[in-house]
Amino acid sequence: MLLILKDKTLSHKIWQVSWPAMVEMIMYMIIGVIDVAIVGRLGAAPLAAVGLGAEIFFSLVLLFEALSVGSSVLVAQAKGAGNYRRIASLTLHTLVIGLVIGIIVGAAGLINAEKIVSFFNVEEDVHKAALSYLLITFKITPFAITLYMMHAVFRGMGRTDIPMRIALIVNAFNAAADYVLVYGKLGFPALGVAGAAWATSLAHILGLVLAFYFLYQNRKELFRSEELKKIPLRPQVFRDILSLGSPSLLEQFFWAASNLLSIFLLVYAGTLAYASHQLAITVESISFMPGFGIAIAASVLVGQSIGAKDFKMAKSYARGTLEFALIIMGFFALLFALFPFKIAGLFTHDPDIINLAGTLIRIASLEQLTIASSMVFGGILRGSGNTRTPMLISTFFTWGFRLPLIYLFIRVLKLPITYVWMAFVADWALRTIVYLSIILRRDWLNKALDKEKNS
Repeated sequence: MLLILKDKTLSHKIWQVSWPAMVEMIMYMIIGVIDVAIVGRLGAAPLAAVGLGAEIFFSLVLLFEALSVGSSVLVAQAKGAGNYRRIASLTLHTLVIGLVIGIIVGAAGLINAEKIVSFFNVEEDVHKAALSYLLITFKITPFAITLYMMHAVFRGMGRTDIPMRIALIVNAFNAAADYVLVYGKLGFPALGVAGAAWATSLAHILGLVLAFYFLYQNRKELFRSEELKKIPLRPQVFRDILSLGSPSLLEQFFWAASNLLSIFLLVYAGTLAYASHQLAITVESISFMPGFGIAIAASVLVGQSIGAKDFKMAKSYARGTLEFALIIMGFFALLFALFPFKIAGLFTHDPDIINLAGTLIRIASLEQLTIASSMVFGGILRGSGNTRTPMLISTFFTWGFRLPLIYLFIRVLKLPITYVWMAFVADWALRTIVYLSIILRRDWLNKALDKEKNS
């Protein structure tokens, strides 16, 4: 019998932590959709400019935000151990890291914005508008990176509801500000692309203000008697956060680079194939959201259990989150297998794209369970303090397996794009096998146990 069906307390806790994380992920994904919907009415050039500018800005922000994985894991373990002074210290140090890195990245972005945009071969009007977008958004990079790093701290505390609330408010504000500033409503001038940039920027500033508000409002629960202003800054705490977060930063960097390279290769498959691929990826990204949310829950709950030295509970949370992810993403697997062409038809009326994208979505049904497993296994290892292994697995299979096969199938053998998607299926299956072998050996748990004994 499934553990989550047998243990109601366990399943309730997993659901309590994971569903707000799912909603948060969806909300931030919708921000981009709203920008496209509003700016898209202005024409192709403004749409392309916002798309390019947002891709550059968020890629940089999310790249360095990956360091916050270290904060999330350490906060979760401190919460499990009941060490509230440690939680307060980690929170303060995370804030400092976010602000310092944000200032450096923002300044570098403003200085090199022209060079960054010039790297992309776009028309002059797109170039000019995208540069305008970046010159606005780079100014608030410290706010954006600090906001996302604070979200990781809240998650480590088990309060995934706080980032979700912030995401809901930020999303609503961004949509309203987009409408007012892009089109020039309520007495404001019509700013076009610059309006979208200001909306995004102001939304992130609002988000950070809300993060500080929730931090203050919940200070007694989060820190008990500790106060941030009384916590000294210590180099060792910075090292602890960065040593755990650096592998995740490398993983994010290699993922972003591989994403750009795969796009470069896949466009050679032709317009129809690439358009169908993008549609199928968009559909599949919806199924990723539950996986991401449950992976966050796995990391938080396993981390808290290890901090509390309750290793039986750590194993229970590991198994429970895996079962939960398999059930939810198994549901998407059935949808993708049974109704792929109807799903594709929701996004386009082009019969050729529907036919090919539907085929790709049906292939995607074969990888839903292995994606769920890989995400959760990665979350379990990160919660135990092992952020290096997920980075190595992701990097090896992306650069040593997936990308070479894309190059082989598309550029050398010139095979249909369906072969590429079958390679994706094989990729996720092999990752799951490697993860499973590591989890079953329980080295991750033994190493976490030894670390706690020595701490």
